Amino acid sequence: MNNTDKDTKTDTKTPTVPTVKKEENINFTRSSQARTKELASYYAVSHLVSSDSDKDIAERTEYRQQKETQHEQENLERIFKLAYDSCSDERAGEPDPDWLYHFISIAKHIRGASMQKLWSRVLKQEIIIPGSTSLKALDTLKKMTQKEAQTFHRACMLTCHFGNDESKKLLTSIKVRHGALSLFRPPSSDKLALGSYQLPYSNLLVLMELGLLLRSELESGEINIESPLAFGYQDSRYLLIPTKKRVTLTYYRLSPVGQEIASLLGNKNHEPYRESLLELLAKHFIVEKNEGSQLNLAT
Repeated sequence: MNNTDKDTKTDTKTPTVPTVKKEENINFTRSSQARTKELASYYAVSHLVSSDSDKDIAERTEYRQQKETQHEQENLERIFKLAYDSCSDERAGEPDPDWLYHFISIAKHIRGASMQKLWSRVLKQEIIIPGSTSLKALDTLKKMTQKEAQTFHRACMLTCHFGNDESKKLLTSIKVRHGALSLFRPPSSDKLALGSYQLPYSNLLVLMELGLLLRSELESGEINIESPLAFGYQDSRYLLIPTKKRVTLTYYRLSPVGQEIASLLGNKNHEPYRESLLELLAKHFIVEKNEGSQLNLAT
């Protein structure tokens, strides 16, 4: 097969923003005011909201900056503790000092627990394999909200790889081109509905905008009917033997930065998606386990 792509005070506790009690939602105007006041107090900018301080603006600024610095210290301590707890006796390398400076300059602003865990993985990987996470990947992570990170994680759970290329891809369809006698007949296409697995096209656009997913849908070369195609989904490995000629796969590929960040998340199986994926593949291929035994789709 030709797999060439074609363009078709210091505290170790995590600082927590105060939450709204459910009963406050009874009166929307009142609860929104209460919430605004809570946030203003938390971020030390409540002087005009509650007139609760006789300090001048210079003193209030100093207090806010001191509180912000404390939060940054807490964030970094938490991230380093998570990284420390996840490490064991792996051989360590020596991270680049400039990389560490850039990492700390960003990580100190990360407050959410799930995002702190992700940043601790970045740190751990860089300690074990220096140079494995680029500055561009750090800058991309910096731009990501928790919701966007969750979207990317869902996308990674649906990725596969095939051929000699281990890069992660989102399979979108299997196409079968017709013979020369049907020159003007469009190829038939069996599509994989990613939206059925909480990954609609609008989410793909978000990932493209973040630079995690290449914008163009790609198409593989025609799969050689005489040569099984290696295919992987998460930790599972298969061999695909085409049952017909002129079969191609269409897909979106993660960008180089997307590949870097995906490697931090590890493999996680999405069983309903795996079943649908194998059912689709079975329409056009004999699907075998990579060990050589034919896959029983009923299991």
